[in-house]
Amino acid sequence: MGTDWIPWGPDLELGIPEIDAQHRSLVDLANKLHAQLMNGESGDETRNSVAELFAYSATHFADEEAYFSRFNLPGIADHAAAHASFVARALEFEERLASKAPADNSELLRFLQTWIRRHISRDDRELVRIARRASPKA
Repeated sequence: MGTDWIPWGPDLELGIPEIDAQHRSLVDLANKLHAQLMNGESGDETRNSVAELFAYSATHFADEEAYFSRFNLPGIADHAAAHASFVARALEFEERLASKAPADNSELLRFLQTWIRRHISRDDRELVRIARRASPKA
């Protein structure tokens, strides 16, 4: 889809089917949330979308860390720390939305777009490169 807020493409594909499928789901969830916010939706539906996106992120992070840990990569601890940082920031956004305090949707969207694009295309791609050097089966 050319109109997606975060378009799926080769820059986000890592060549690991399970991880690519999870990344695609994360991007789809982020695009769904973006569409809701741009259409002026708010309330429970939007809060549910945020919660779904962040819950899926935590599951994906655990799966990704388990995958990469098989290769004893240097930097896996830093990668896990980046995931933990995302989760901590996500909890802040969720708490704000749950309290029904005025939310800065542009801040949330900027955070998601920047983090998803940068993390997958740079950080995850670098781990894949290192893993493939260590084990061609990666």
